Amino acid sequence: MPILTKFNRKKELAFYERYFKGVTTWVSPTTIIRPAYDLACRHGLGAVDALHLAAAIKAGAEFVSAEKPTKPIYSAYSNAVTIY
Repeated sequence: MPILTKFNRKKELAFYERYFKGVTTWVSPTTIIRPAYDLACRHGLGAVDALHLAAAIKAGAEFVSAEKPTKPIYSAYSNAVTIY
């Protein structure tokens, strides 16, 4: 959201603000750091992807990505789907 704010991308910013107001489950970052690291090492993920996946796994949530289905995200978590 900081980039959207910096570049005055009001429509996208409004979308994310509405989206985050509807969140019902928040995962504490301290509970996902080690699992994210393990996922990254096992599947060759980048740090941010690993953190996002670890949060989805912890919450039992579906993970939606714009990555190609051949990327490591999909081998790391069976509940990952692509919009690609």
